[in-house]
Amino acid sequence: MLKEKIIIVALFILMIILVIIILPSKKEENKAQSSENTMNTDKVNNMDNIENESKEIFEAYYEKAEEKLKTLSLEEKIGQIFLVRYPEKNKIEELQKYKFGGYLFFEKDFKNKSQEEIKGEIANLQANSNIPLLIAVDEEGGKIVRVSSNNKLIPEKFKSPSELYKEGGLDRIKQDTINKSNFLYDLGINLNLAPVVDIATDKTNYIYDRTLGEGTEITSEFAKTVISASKLRQSIILFKTLSRIWK
Repeated sequence: MLKEKIIIVALFILMIILVIIILPSKKEENKAQSSENTMNTDKVNNMDNIENESKEIFEAYYEKAEEKLKTLSLEEKIGQIFLVRYPEKNKIEELQKYKFGGYLFFEKDFKNKSQEEIKGEIANLQANSNIPLLIAVDEEGGKIVRVSSNNKLIPEKFKSPSELYKEGGLDRIKQDTINKSNFLYDLGINLNLAPVVDIATDKTNYIYDRTLGEGTEITSEFAKTVISASKLRQSIILFKTLSRIWK
């Protein structure tokens, strides 16, 4: 009889211990699950916000874009996916044959040329394309200066993001972005493959010279600043491009 009582008491104590152990961990699990659900909800909401912003920018053009798409051949639709290296020869012939979405220019494509020559070259490309082209460059500033490496086009090369940040923080970067966007657009260039938003704080890192050289928080603000400063100019470019498509 005593043995049975001891067993019952032992089992009762064991149950109490299990309850003490399991309940808090279950609460933590529920808390973690709730936190994860909240994060997932936030992600969905953020994606919805991005999509809604996109619709606000492009919504007025969806129907016209659909109409234009219906007029394109399969070859034209495929060609529009490609942004290709600007060729040394047969530029117009290649463009008309493959219906490219655009050309990417490098430093040697600007070498020793005047503003008038560049503008004329790009205008000729646009005139020979049924769909307005993306004319792209990497004009990051500092180490990568495809256009401003030619002092016939602009007196000084654009500075690197890290140089600008040291000079005057994000305000200095904002002004530089506006100046750069205006300069490129005046030449006929409507797409700049910049900025670099890699995170590199170690000076021995191979990409360090092309980055802001700061941590994630400041670099994210840098990205926002550049995108925001480019936004007005890009909206004007978009409007003019779309207007040309649907004349």
